[in-house]
Amino acid sequence: MKLSGPQTLLVLLAATLLCSVAGAKDLDAGQVADKIQKFYDSTKDFQAAFQQEYFSKALGRKKTSSGFIYIKKPGKMRWDYKQPRAKHFVADGQALYIYDPELEQVMVDRNFSGSQLTTAISFLWGRGNLKDEFKVEFSKRADLGGSGHYVLELLPKKNARFKRLTFVVDKKNFQVVETLVVDPGDNINHIFFAKVSINVGLKDQSFEFKIPEGVEVIEMPKRP
Repeated sequence: MKLSGPQTLLVLLAATLLCSVAGAKDLDAGQVADKIQKFYDSTKDFQAAFQQEYFSKALGRKKTSSGFIYIKKPGKMRWDYKQPRAKHFVADGQALYIYDPELEQVMVDRNFSGSQLTTAISFLWGRGNLKDEFKVEFSKRADLGGSGHYVLELLPKKNARFKRLTFVVDKKNFQVVETLVVDPGDNINHIFFAKVSINVGLKDQSFEFKIPEGVEVIEMPKRP
């Protein structure tokens, strides 16, 4: 069983929160990427509130969700959805757990830490380089950001599960305030971040997941 589009995109989106450094004026796109890379390399963990708008092209509708995200390098991640209903994505560095309390179901991918990462997003866990993996340029979209933002578009140089990423970056502190991921089916995952805290000392225990008693457990098959 493979992760769905929105689930895979969560992995990609996690990296965009690690982007807050002091910068200079009149930077080109490559220099903005360098600032992001430098900050990410020195960041150990972060937490933030998020709002997610997922637009399905096939269905022609948009779904809005919100909650909190926590990340700790290397490889630990937690998305706790609060609205419109509770759902949890927890990666403990060895496996990914997707828990839906309403369905009383847990999906477990014990091969997640290696198999779900492409070279294009390996920098998420502290490996790789943005400019090596992406063609970086300023976006021409006029509907994103404003005079106080950089809008950066990243196109993967290698095969990936997405067509492009877009970062909306605050010019004052280089914090990414919005991100968009467009997949091959032209579905759009738009995330807004708020209340971002960096290097707060998140504990490993925060990323541990204990499967509740009585729920259905679905083990995803191992992949080569």
